[in-house]
Amino acid sequence: MGKQFNHQNINYIEMDLNLINQTYSLMCHKSQNITNGKSTLNDQVNHEQKNGNNIIGAINGDFFNMSNGIPVCSNLINGEIFSTSLTRDEEVMRPCFTIFENNRIDIDNYHFTGYINLIDSNSYKTQINIDSINRSDYLEDTVNIFNCKDNESSTIFLPDNKEDATIISIIPNNKNTSFYNKSLISGKIKEIINDPPNTYKIRNDEIIVISYDKKKALFNNAFLDMDVEINFEIRKSSNYSTPKIKHLLTGHEFILYDNQILPQNYFSRTWSQGSTTSKNHRTALALTNRNTLLALTVDKKNDFKGMSLIELAHFLKSKGAYKAINLDGGGSTSMMIREPGIHSLKYTNLPRENRLISNSIMIINKMPYTLDIEDFYFHDSPKINSNESKKLNFVSYDKNFNPIDIYTLPDLKLSSNIGYFDSDYIFHPINVPSKGTITIEVNNIIKTYNIEII
Repeated sequence: MGKQFNHQNINYIEMDLNLINQTYSLMCHKSQNITNGKSTLNDQVNHEQKNGNNIIGAINGDFFNMSNGIPVCSNLINGEIFSTSLTRDEEVMRPCFTIFENNRIDIDNYHFTGYINLIDSNSYKTQINIDSINRSDYLEDTVNIFNCKDNESSTIFLPDNKEDATIISIIPNNKNTSFYNKSLISGKIKEIINDPPNTYKIRNDEIIVISYDKKKALFNNAFLDMDVEINFEIRKSSNYSTPKIKHLLTGHEFILYDNQILPQNYFSRTWSQGSTTSKNHRTALALTNRNTLLALTVDKKNDFKGMSLIELAHFLKSKGAYKAINLDGGGSTSMMIREPGIHSLKYTNLPRENRLISNSIMIINKMPYTLDIEDFYFHDSPKINSNESKKLNFVSYDKNFNPIDIYTLPDLKLSSNIGYFDSDYIFHPINVPSKGTITIEVNNIIKTYNIEII
């Protein structure tokens, strides 16, 4: 629903969490199925609709690097890890929105761990910790792992001081190079490059490890052809549990936590002072004391003022929220909904630009399509050209708010006093120019609409 007051344009969707799996579920979408992929929210929705998902609402997702498209922090879609935070300090600051395998949701801090086991001829394992996944940002003394989904060209660009890097090529036994949460990868080291080129193109059948600076000593040429195991886990920070996670996006910071508005010094640690206090487009997710989830956008466009994070926190608290996170705002802020009877979704907020975004959160209608019609209406221009014969646009939907093609209903009746409908339901004007009506009857429900032949 949308609200316009006090020079604000606020749109939010409220979802009853008791009805997850009964009437709806939530999902996340990763653009182009690669780490740095970007596309508009509309394109991402269309992609999922083509995949057969009955999408009824969507908002933009987490922050990403505008120059290279890589999500700023941890990002997991359909169990596959596309990226992680670059540092542990950053990970501690950033809360996550999580959808579990059973479609239940959570907003909290989550912790990534990954390791490589080097297995010698005596089956002795030496464990090396992995610092990040698909992060091309250079950080000294780190071990970083990549697959061909890092970017559209599957190419790694090394920093200028590449002489302090070693590249290790690993071939998985099953040839599957995707990184899945809590899924062991077994393989073999096939190549070690101590003086890597400025760029390296990753093959579809290999996993690449880049070890920087002091961490180079963890790998040497004696490890060539050695068996390895690679494993990743994302744990809930509060209890270190390892739930089965389907989707995970990372917010920039909490807006509300434990029913409290976070103090200004908290925001100053997570972001610059200007970014938190300035009024801007905002996107947020919030849990409420009614056991609902709010997905919200605030616009800063035309005469609408936008909000600071503190103002957003007060607004969400007024709506009963007790925990909320800040998603990507500014030019990324976008929300789409599907009106009853309309197949395509439309933007319900006022995006600042049609920005390409990294990922999104979508609402899926789980209720089946039926022919049990709930309502219908005329959804066309009331002015019809005298030389134009066409099938008029009527919109109808079932009791589950799914679109129905009204022309497929067996008891459909159409008539007009200034034209006629043929057997294919094409309308032909006969009295021109003139004003009159068209009448539609479905299931003994009759509606009449004014039209004009021009």
